[in-house]
Amino acid sequence: MRTAGLVWLAFAAALEAAPVVREVYPHGAQRGRTVKITLRGTGLAAGARLQTTLPANISRLAPPKDAREPDSELPFLVEIRPDTPVGLYPLRLLGADGISNVVLFSVGDFPESEEIESQNPKKTNGTLSDAQPLSSPVILNGYLTAADIDVYSFTAKAGDKLVFEIEARRAGSAVDAAFEILDSTGRLVARNDDGIGAGSDPRLEVSFAKAGPHYIQVHDSRYSEQAPNFYRLRIGSFAYAEGLFPLGWRRGEAVEVTLFGGNLAQPVKVALDGGAKSRHVPIAPPGSVTLPFMFVLGDEPERIEPDAGGPHELAEGVVFNGRIARPGEVDRYTMAVKPGEHWVFELEAASLETSQLDALLTVFDAAGKKLAARDDVGSTDPALPFLAPDGAISVTLTVEDLLGRGGPGFGYRLRARRQPADFTLELVTPFVNVPAGGTSQVVVAMQRRGYDGPVRLTIPGLPPGFRVGGGTVPSEAAAQNFNNDNAGYRTARSVLTITAPEDASGDPIELSVVGTAETPGGQIVRTAGGPGMVVAVRGTRQRAFAAPWLDLGLPMAVFGRQPVSLEVPVELVRVAQGFEYQLNYRVRRASGARTVGRVRNQVSGGVGNLRILQGPPAKNPDAGSILVNTNFATPVSSFDMIVETTAEGPDGRPFTVTAPAVTIEIVQGFQVLLEARSIEISPGGRLEVRGSIHREPTFEGGLVQLRLEDLPDLVKCAGVDVAAGQPDFAIHCEAAPGAPAGVHQIRLSAAAPDTGRAVKDTYKIPDLDLRLAVAGNRNAAR
Repeated sequence: MRTAGLVWLAFAAALEAAPVVREVYPHGAQRGRTVKITLRGTGLAAGARLQTTLPANISRLAPPKDAREPDSELPFLVEIRPDTPVGLYPLRLLGADGISNVVLFSVGDFPESEEIESQNPKKTNGTLSDAQPLSSPVILNGYLTAADIDVYSFTAKAGDKLVFEIEARRAGSAVDAAFEILDSTGRLVARNDDGIGAGSDPRLEVSFAKAGPHYIQVHDSRYSEQAPNFYRLRIGSFAYAEGLFPLGWRRGEAVEVTLFGGNLAQPVKVALDGGAKSRHVPIAPPGSVTLPFMFVLGDEPERIEPDAGGPHELAEGVVFNGRIARPGEVDRYTMAVKPGEHWVFELEAASLETSQLDALLTVFDAAGKKLAARDDVGSTDPALPFLAPDGAISVTLTVEDLLGRGGPGFGYRLRARRQPADFTLELVTPFVNVPAGGTSQVVVAMQRRGYDGPVRLTIPGLPPGFRVGGGTVPSEAAAQNFNNDNAGYRTARSVLTITAPEDASGDPIELSVVGTAETPGGQIVRTAGGPGMVVAVRGTRQRAFAAPWLDLGLPMAVFGRQPVSLEVPVELVRVAQGFEYQLNYRVRRASGARTVGRVRNQVSGGVGNLRILQGPPAKNPDAGSILVNTNFATPVSSFDMIVETTAEGPDGRPFTVTAPAVTIEIVQGFQVLLEARSIEISPGGRLEVRGSIHREPTFEGGLVQLRLEDLPDLVKCAGVDVAAGQPDFAIHCEAAPGAPAGVHQIRLSAAAPDTGRAVKDTYKIPDLDLRLAVAGNRNAAR
């Protein structure tokens, strides 16, 4: 059954003025045919262009006059070339209001048919008695609701071998399809849920011993309500593979790829020249009518694992293509290391969707002692940061399946990099439309791989006049999460804003998001991968569908001005620990436009002991404030605040209004600046420790008390109270004549006993370390 629900995307495109494509109808077509396709959604203006990689001649048709809502349907006439490879092709609209999301269009090689129930709801196909007849070969386009079961009948001859396959999740549907094959009496012949090599889509070849009518019933495996909810059922006699090896190779180098499994009589070898610029290259057996695998290309040298098991020598910066060829197998790699070296061992397998391996990486020392292990990092594949311990000259790295499985389809790509702990970035926002003179958001997810420090995100290459805000990822410690489980491997979220100049215009461009971390070992620089498209899947513990194989970065388009704007006066704020800051905002509206609901805020980045409150009511209904409230335990860190609201234009269409991100730095209320951190005194002598106090403007404390602690015997220093408004100070010290010579580590403590808050409390900053030398020791001045 067909439903017209909203496509539940992981971004807020439904609240934007830009076009939103809910579905393409039909969802696919036979190559060499001419077909009318219709994009359905909202904001689909008649002048919009269709952007696609589909090899076809495309003509724009006039929108239907009987559409239920204006700009909800946009038809095109598509002449698909006969030599078009079978596969999935992205469709996107470009118009005056920006770019739309991507939907996928499937090109097949069988005649196409439609589910009768989707064409006429009065006709059902939910039981054996009203099953819809099909003739093989065929691709049937259908829809599923929550409890829906679609039944189709077909005739098989004795000895027939037919392949039954569904394209659903792989094609951008949220449906998790399953099917059962029944004989003429309704007895179960075969069933399948997830076909090997087909992801969560089912695929199965069935041999029929007896001739006669049979049935296939299709349903969602969890009988869940999903949107989009389409599927494409392929029935016929055709060859298909279940895996490939290797899973990837170096760009620009020729490689022979072996496709195996499924119903192939023997493995098939396909030659690739590796010349593609993209990371993903489709590959399938010659003459295949099923969706291809995605072979990956990289820029590092590649090798094939010589033999199963090992041990093999693992070289830095080289990708090793191996596989766990049989159940229980453990592949071993050895590598020379030096004490104190930082390494990251990284494996790709299940995340490529071309391997069944659920990998476990383990590091052992030369004596066989286990040093570290990891089975995944926030996704499906492991990355293992490793610090070589004292005395280490070599390690052994093992690769195995977490469940002890193995076989031809358990391939992997393994690399070793000499570097500190790492992180990766992934765009949550697949595309962005920015209003002229306005602001839009870009959401990025960061997966830590042992690195727990802060990261700064930027968007290089923006046109002149565009501004980027936000992009702050606080350190993991800033969140004050005292549960050490998975420490250093947690996921962080950050939001950037892009603000366009008033006169912004031009064609869409593709951007990238780059993250930089400063570490003692140097910079770590990573570029965010793009999801291509995002479709949310309803249900607990369900992962959204993404299509990274589209190899898209961050497409950006500019559209006309929004009739509502949201302004904040600052983009950077410093707030002293224990105090608050009132961030003011103002809404400006054109005639006929209005806001819907209150102005809201979101904090990008986890910071502990922080409260964000709505400020006191303002006399002007279009003005207000947000209070950033800290306490003395709020960590010194930075985070971003995003202020937004929902509005409606004169046409009643809702859209999101965003202000440029405000970066808020939580800082110490004051700093103690010393003229010198290394001082010297002679027995019987005196010295002064000089410096100044720098108080933050938001710090309301006055008096600062300074004390030197951990002084050596016979050395005394008087405490100093530095009054409000007085920056400079001098601490007087003297040493008795008999003070023993030596070098000592001492501390300068600094506290403000009165901060002006209603609740009296002393504010203290971390102690400063100093080096005090008492003369007489030959090494004292060193």
